Amino acid sequence: MEVKNKNHFKFKLILLTLVVLEIVGCYYAYYTLGEVKQFFCFLILFLNIIPILLYFFRKKTISLVLGVVIGLLLIPYHAFLLFQWRELNRESSMIIEYIYSFQKDKGEFPNNISGYEFENRRLSDNFSYRINSKGFGLHYYVGTEGTTHFYYYNVGKWEYYPD
Repeated sequence: MEVKNKNHFKFKLILLTLVVLEIVGCYYAYYTLGEVKQFFCFLILFLNIIPILLYFFRKKTISLVLGVVIGLLLIPYHAFLLFQWRELNRESSMIIEYIYSFQKDKGEFPNNISGYEFENRRLSDNFSYRINSKGFGLHYYVGTEGTTHFYYYNVGKWEYYPD
């Protein structure tokens, strides 16, 4: 009886952990994929109702397998996107520092950021830089090009626009 209760506890703990990680991934999907794709992530998240129902109908093995499959649909990809977002955010802060130090040294903003040496070169395609009479703008995207994180000189802070 005690072994059976431990197995039930482990089973519930595994499913609960997966669901919590899926919820975190779905929440941050707004910032990495945009609102429309976030909606589809939540639809996949709600599929967890099926393993829960199967568990209550004593189909524990099928329930666990289905719960893990649903978790594998969401968790690895969103973990990758969150890691990439962290790296892009770090790189963008260093680019902003480069732009302001360039302006301090030369009295104007750089025409482009080709003089900036990326710490992670794979991320360079995710960035775009614009300069105009009001200052500059730095943009980057995570996941899809429709989601834009941007910094404008005249605003002075990071903002976000979903698809």
